Amino acid sequence: MQVSRQAPMQARLSQRAFTLVEMVITLTIVVVLAAGSVPLFRGWQQERAARDPVLALRRLAKESRLRAMREKRPYQIAFHEGGFVASRFTTPYLTRSELQEMSVAAQTGSFRVAKDAEQAEEQREPDSSREKSAWPTAPPSASLDDHWLEEYPLREGSRLSLQLWNELEPTAIEGDQIKLWVFQPSGMCLPLHLDLEDQGWRFELDFDALSASLTREVMTSP
Repeated sequence: MQVSRQAPMQARLSQRAFTLVEMVITLTIVVVLAAGSVPLFRGWQQERAARDPVLALRRLAKESRLRAMREKRPYQIAFHEGGFVASRFTTPYLTRSELQEMSVAAQTGSFRVAKDAEQAEEQREPDSSREKSAWPTAPPSASLDDHWLEEYPLREGSRLSLQLWNELEPTAIEGDQIKLWVFQPSGMCLPLHLDLEDQGWRFELDFDALSASLTREVMTSP
């Protein structure tokens, strides 16, 4: 009696063919999922890039407020058509040309708001020639940083609109217009509403007057 070898061989071929079918189905599912995730990933990247100015403004507002409280003098964020700049408070009548000069000076390392900063620093240094008093002395004043300036440029085509507490509606910043958001040594600032449009994305932001923190954010996608 002869034993047929075709049956075991056919079983092995059948098992091997079934494995190939599973692999084809699995690869098809992977390709479909990958193709569907590409638009989601691109949308996430675009959203992240669009929110970058919001994150930068939150960080600079916090830094300006902390510096104002620590150094006991006001700081500012100057909004202009192309972005915003955080620095020591200069003047309520700051012009675009003066702001550009400050930015250029900061890039070269020569930026300084207070012209007599060196003299003020010398006055804060203790005089060793004076006799030491038995009475307790006041704590030394905080060191002043007259060189700090951070600028955030917006992408081309972006639009900024600001509304301070005494304004009825947001006003678009155009041309040489400058708007200041000032942080007082007490830590307080004016409440601020800001509208930002960037390549179809739109953000509506509200900042608190006591802490300069972001209290409301509404994002609209294109």
